[in-house]
Order: sequence, then structure tokens, then C-alpha cells
Amino acid sequence: MHHCDQTMAAYLLDWQAKLGLTIRYQRWSARYTDPAPFRREIELLGPIAGTADECRLPYKDGVQTVCVVHGRPHTGEPVEVTVDGETFVVASVEGRRVRLAFDLERLFEVPGDIQPGLILDAVLTAALPLAASYVQGYDWEREKSEFSAWMVSSVDGMVRNWKNAIRDNEYEANRITSQISGLVRKNGELREQIVALEATTRPAQELKAQEEFAALVKMMPSPVVSVEVDYGKLSIVLEPLTLEHDSTDYHMGSYTLTITADKVHIWSDGGFSYPHPHVSSDGIPCWGSIGPGIGKLLGEGQYAALVSVILEFLHSYNERDAYRHIETWDPDYNSDDD
Repeated sequence: MHHCDQTMAAYLLDWQAKLGLTIRYQRWSARYTDPAPFRREIELLGPIAGTADECRLPYKDGVQTVCVVHGRPHTGEPVEVTVDGETFVVASVEGRRVRLAFDLERLFEVPGDIQPGLILDAVLTAALPLAASYVQGYDWEREKSEFSAWMVSSVDGMVRNWKNAIRDNEYEANRITSQISGLVRKNGELREQIVALEATTRPAQELKAQEEFAALVKMMPSPVVSVEVDYGKLSIVLEPLTLEHDSTDYHMGSYTLTITADKVHIWSDGGFSYPHPHVSSDGIPCWGSIGPGIGKLLGEGQYAALVSVILEFLHSYNERDAYRHIETWDPDYNSDDD
């Protein structure tokens, strides 16, 4: 029960004993309330809102005029009190909910010369038995129907979720299967390369490296300017090159290639943010159709041949696949012309 005046609490406990039901009291009630789940108890609610008003209620052998916060109930079966031919709506009953038209607690807080219990007996004697009758004779058919509908809809929802999960799992299984197949093929290629490398002796590997270095040296001073190994990367500087397109020569400047076991980066020595129309600002080339050939040359360690292919790549231009238009390298280029 809501905390309230001790005298009032004792008064309501007496009513609970008479009815054999719990009375849950709340001094103020909301204008709009959602339907509450059924409980074997009575809700006793104060008014929604109102203004100071006078209400004449039966008291002992006469009547008593009390000033209360009065708010006429909006819904439910009205509980009326008639005094001297004048009828007052003092409460309403809707199911197990009793909504009073006045502030019950105030009568106990400021009783004056009256006994609140005697006044309220006339109101609650009419209202509370109606709510108690509703609680005691409550028909569970609606709950049974709603529970059945909820359970069926829950099963339908689970079936939908499970069907969606099966579809997603099948898609993921197909994706993983394709990924596994690709990894198996890749591992097969790697094993072949490992076998080929392990079959060669260390002297043979060193001899191949010396031959490859000699091939790079032969490309100096043109088109290769320098070759060095720096921080585990092969660094090759190319001489400045000119790219011809649409009868126009574009001076691209010189490039530095940094090569690792499986990657090539191309950097502009002229300070261009994009080194080349087909190279990103991160130095990553868009190889296009020559990508597999580049990978093969890297895997076989044919660096002189790799440089030759890269030079052809740097002398090419395809406006459909470019990061930047070739006109960007025109000394008279103006971005406002785009």
C-alpha cells in the first residue's frame, strides 16, 4: 500500500479485512493510463486534477460540507451520493479500479472537527464492493485468448527468425566454402614454390641473385639511375620520363620503386601527390591486366624484367581507369577548368 497517513492506513486495512483483498492506494492518478495487468487486488486512486471545491457528503445523521481538491472521474460506472435532493458524483468504478473524485488523503491530514472514516463509509461502501466483485468474478477467458494469440505469434516469429538464420547460414557456408577452396589452391601454389626453392642449393640461389643484380646494373644509367637495398626493401630510382598522350608530351619526372617480396610501391620524386594517373596517393599501382604478370615476376625474383614491365606501365595512360586525368601534369593546368 502507498505510504499515507497512519489513521487512513488503518482505515484502509480495515476495508481490506472486510473484502479479503489488498487495496493498493495512490493519491494522484494520471489522466491517461495504460490497461494494467490483472491482479487480485483493488486499485484506489485519487483525482486526476482539479480545483478547490465544496462537496456535501453524508455525515452521522446529517451532512457535512468539506473543501477538497475535486476532479470529476471521466470513465467507469459513477458512484453518486444524494444529499438534500442534490446528487454528487464522488467516485467511479472501472473493473478493479476505483477512482475518487476528491483527495482522500487530505481528509485524514486535515480532518478538523469531523471523522473522515464516517464520511468515507458512504462513498467506499458503494464503490469498493463493486471493484471486489469484479476481482472475485474475473473471467480469465480474455487472458487465455490473449495468451494463446501471443504464444502462437511467438512461435511464428521464431520460425521466421530460424528460416532467416538458415538462409544466412547457407550463404555464409557457401562463402566459406569458396574461401576454403581458394585457400587450398593458394596453398598448393605456395607448396610448389617452396619445393622449387628448396630444391635449389644456396650457391645456386646466390648465383641467381648475382645474375639478377648484373641485369639491373646493365640498365644503368638509363633507364635506371640507382639500385640499393634499404631497410629490407629494394629501392630503384628511374630517370625522368615523358608520357606522350594525344600528341602531347607530359613530363612526369623521376620515380623511385620500392620492392618487397610481394609488393611494389611507386613514388614520385617530383613531389606530385599522385605519382602517376594509375598510381594512388599511397604509391599503390592499379596494374590492370598486367597484375598477374607482375606477381609472377615478383615471385620468381626477376627484378630486371619487372623494371622493364613497370617502365611500360609508366609510359601508358587509360583515361577510363585513371586516378587523375593526365592533364593534371600539364604545367598550365588549372583545377578550375575541370
